[in-house]
Amino acid sequence: MSRKLNREELAALEVGQTAVSRQLSRSIVFCFVLLICSVPVTQTILDSVSPEQQSLLASLRSFALGEKKDRSEAESVVANLQQNNTRLLERMDSFEKQLEKESFLRSLLLAPGQRLLLGMGHGNEKVYPGQKNWLFYRPDMDYLMGPGFLDAERLEQRRDSGKMWEKAVQPDPLQAIRTFQQQLAKRGIELILMPTPIKASLHPEQFVPGSFHPPLQNRSWPDFLVKVEQAGIPLFDPAPILFRYQQQVKIPGYLQTDTHWRPEAMEVVAEQLAAFVKKEVLLQEKRVDLQRKELLVKNRGDIDAMLMMPETWDVYEREQVSVHPVLTRGEELWQPATDAEILLLGDSFSNIYSLAGMDWGEGAGLGEQLSYFLDLPVDVLLQNDAGAFATRELLSAELARGRDRLAGKKMVVWQFASRELASGDWKNIPMLLQEREESNFYVPPSSELQKVTGIVAAISRSPLPGSVPYKDNIVTLHLVDIHDSVSGEKYGQALIYGWGMQDNRLTPLARARVGEQINLELVDWDVVQGQYSAYRRSTLDDEML
Repeated sequence: MSRKLNREELAALEVGQTAVSRQLSRSIVFCFVLLICSVPVTQTILDSVSPEQQSLLASLRSFALGEKKDRSEAESVVANLQQNNTRLLERMDSFEKQLEKESFLRSLLLAPGQRLLLGMGHGNEKVYPGQKNWLFYRPDMDYLMGPGFLDAERLEQRRDSGKMWEKAVQPDPLQAIRTFQQQLAKRGIELILMPTPIKASLHPEQFVPGSFHPPLQNRSWPDFLVKVEQAGIPLFDPAPILFRYQQQVKIPGYLQTDTHWRPEAMEVVAEQLAAFVKKEVLLQEKRVDLQRKELLVKNRGDIDAMLMMPETWDVYEREQVSVHPVLTRGEELWQPATDAEILLLGDSFSNIYSLAGMDWGEGAGLGEQLSYFLDLPVDVLLQNDAGAFATRELLSAELARGRDRLAGKKMVVWQFASRELASGDWKNIPMLLQEREESNFYVPPSSELQKVTGIVAAISRSPLPGSVPYKDNIVTLHLVDIHDSVSGEKYGQALIYGWGMQDNRLTPLARARVGEQINLELVDWDVVQGQYSAYRRSTLDDEML
């Protein structure tokens, strides 16, 4: 005899058995296939009319075909095969990134999708939203919350990380620091380290509620301090100074939507650094007569810009700060002195209020303030990003060209963001003064613009907009077969710097490819390097170039 099912049993039976008609199932499958196919088809059509994409694809295709020919001719040369495959993989990676950047779906949905995620308290792969509209940079948080940067397992992991076509990093900061100290000591120059704390070190309460005891550091920090002291290297730590300052004035030491410190906090650090320098080394009485003026600046933070949303949306308010440009008594902006006894090597923490292109003022950075509080001239070599090696490379390049930037120096202050200890490439860089030699590389006549045509032999990789906390980037090119665009006069080859990214937008130069013929207007780098050398710069892998 059959039993009548109750409501719960009927519901369970209906859930377990869903009836779909054949016509409906076909319609669903058709719509699904149409949806997933429409995106690549639409993108392919758009790419077919894009000259940039066609140029990139042609370059990739010709390179791949060319390498097949090379392989048939040199099958026995294993090293050559590996090199060719590596270069092909690198170009494929560049092609994929270009496809991602040019995707119509990305440009259509990225900003609205990011706005929706922010509403739910989420950022992106580079940005963490905090409390009360504060924003934090993910690599900063990785430094604080990640493994110890001196842990043997972590060092080995970083040595093996990276892509096949990228050089392996040297992850141990202690090794590079000791080497640099020894290089300077041979010239009778003292080194002072200045690891600059990241925002979350001083403001963890703005990231997540809780009880904290700032300044916070990576778990390897105490061990790092001990080993630096054992090596006899003076270390100036701004973190305790910033913490005490915040406690006294009840004002944040860092910008709300930017990775960097506020100008008044930076000035307090500069004043303390000046006192530290005077204790460490006896300087000559070569006084400079400087003054400061006040200027109000309002700008959008670099972390806010990494969210890649239109500025007109005003999701986060622009921050206003008061900066103090350093001037001579003749009302001229302060300039570094190459014959000064102190050389400051610094990254964007030194640059933010000094470099006009960062839009936070000009002439009011760490170098300027240090000179003001010392009442002495100061020399600087600054470059945004990669504080672990970028400024040492600048110094090495100066020496290699026969320009002795260390002549007369008594002290080098090396400022870098503390996150570099965990994520930077601490490669060893030679510091050898070479004889100044005439180069067979073309240099335009001083102060003149020269219109030329040439073939791209090599070009550095520009970061994708929003992937780094800097809106501008300079790329490096090796140009060959250069000739005057008008007269046809041949000039040979040249090493060229040019904008690859400006205001978080890639320039046509960033899309140039090896083997492509391009037209450029060139000017001698020596004439303009004071204006542009501090910007973030991607270099070629060929160190000889």
